[in-house]
Amino acid sequence: MELVVVSDNYPSRRKPNKGAFVYNLVQELSHYHNITVVAPFKVRELFNPISKNGYGKEKCKVYRPLYFSFSNKKFLGINTQIWSRFFMSKAVKRSLNRLPGKPDIIYAHFISNAFAVLTYVKQHSIPFVVASGESSYPISITRWKKDIQGLKDYTNHFICVSETNKNGLTALGFDENKMTVIPNAVDYSLFKPLDKETCKKKLGIPHNTFVVGFVGNFIHRKGPNRIIEAIKQLADKDIRLVCVGGKGGLTDNDFTSIIPPVPNFQLPEIYNAFDVFVLPTLKEGHCNAVEEAKACCIPVVSSKGTTVEKQINEQNGILIDPQSISEISGAILLLKNNAERRAHIIENLENERNTNSLEKRARLINTVLERFKKN
Repeated sequence: MELVVVSDNYPSRRKPNKGAFVYNLVQELSHYHNITVVAPFKVRELFNPISKNGYGKEKCKVYRPLYFSFSNKKFLGINTQIWSRFFMSKAVKRSLNRLPGKPDIIYAHFISNAFAVLTYVKQHSIPFVVASGESSYPISITRWKKDIQGLKDYTNHFICVSETNKNGLTALGFDENKMTVIPNAVDYSLFKPLDKETCKKKLGIPHNTFVVGFVGNFIHRKGPNRIIEAIKQLADKDIRLVCVGGKGGLTDNDFTSIIPPVPNFQLPEIYNAFDVFVLPTLKEGHCNAVEEAKACCIPVVSSKGTTVEKQINEQNGILIDPQSISEISGAILLLKNNAERRAHIIENLENERNTNSLEKRARLINTVLERFKKN
């Protein structure tokens, strides 16, 4: 089957860390289909340096049409996202028109990308499946009433990463009978336990240092600055924080090491340098970083009241109020001082490995796609 995947969240040699979870899934789906990826690329990203290591082996044909992005700001009373969205849609349409033939099905990853292909889907009567993994449905999505109606009319099926995600779409008036929940998953051949002392040494961290790890954007929703405040409360010189990511800022301190975003294949060694992975997030669709940390058998501290509760429990981690600095610091201290509790969690994570594989997720998604294949 000829499958076209549309996603602006896809890695390149200039943005090797971008959309790694989309890339991993697409590579796995390539076992079932001939895939063309349309990954619209912002003009300003042409100025990013080219990664020497790339982003991984590519099994699909990839179009990266350029477009001008104006971010999401107010200018003379106009939201500049309107312009960005217009130019991105034009870029996607250019690539779709270059295809040698009509695809059997189009798969858009995230609703924002689905908007960009609605006209093409309508004109050519092509089966259309949309993956919806948003942590929430902001005004930037809900205000496009005409396009939302188009999604309702022309989308054959939605793949949601969680029940919360599904409920969010249902609240917008989408038909829940056209939805299947398939949570994000992990590549266990890549994310696996490695020698911790060796991994710490590669980061220049003494083996007896207790390493708290964070992976994600440095933004309020994800909570790295709440981790910093929690460690400040502990005032323990043996604790070091390693933050991998960007897009935001961190509170100044003398115990944090910052690692810029890296390609997905480089993350396992970093995760394995952590003694605990902490993510006091306020909301998620279904968190890939949590799945990656679990696959590496790293105890996880994350958030009550979010979809993370479907990923973490008292057997494989600790759930905390993500806005409570004292609960975050208490969980870190407990895992640092209680080697028996930490070992129990690690043992449970080892037993859980291979229960949520990327291979299985791709197989389930393929089952959905095959339902809408035209004969």
